[in-house]
Amino acid sequence: MSLLYRFVFLLIFLFTIHCGVPKGEFGWSTSQADKLDLLERHIQMITDYKMMRDGLIFSPNDTIHYVYTFSRSPGVETDFYISLNRYELDYVEIDIKKKNVEAMSASIRDSFSQLRTGEYLIKIVHEGEVVDEVKFQVLPEEGYTEETIEQELAAEQEDEIIKYSR
Repeated sequence: MSLLYRFVFLLIFLFTIHCGVPKGEFGWSTSQADKLDLLERHIQMITDYKMMRDGLIFSPNDTIHYVYTFSRSPGVETDFYISLNRYELDYVEIDIKKKNVEAMSASIRDSFSQLRTGEYLIKIVHEGEVVDEVKFQVLPEEGYTEETIEQELAAEQEDEIIKYSR
């Protein structure tokens, strides 16, 4: 009888290991989509990604392409939400997209463009649970100087004043 209990326990244990959504890895690539014409933008396919999650810095002129590759396939019918958040006083969601996993590669691919300077957070979400997340920064190409910081703060304040004065 003890052998039967061990076997059932082993089956339950193995089943719970393979349940749930698997984790994965982020990959990144950039392009200058504003320099391409409309047709080139539509047929452009990014195939080379650098797999990393730390020290990510991009330019506001970059189109940021990412891939999230799962360690094992979560199923092609599984819906995921990709949440892009920008740091203000806390992270504020600025974009959300519904995506499905590519059957051949067990990956999700997408891109973001025309991001303002700042700190960002991408979250991969399934059924309300965050599967994975990564932070990155968008910095001006010329870097930060005291003048660019003051200009950015003044622009944000002006927008807020106009926004709330109407």
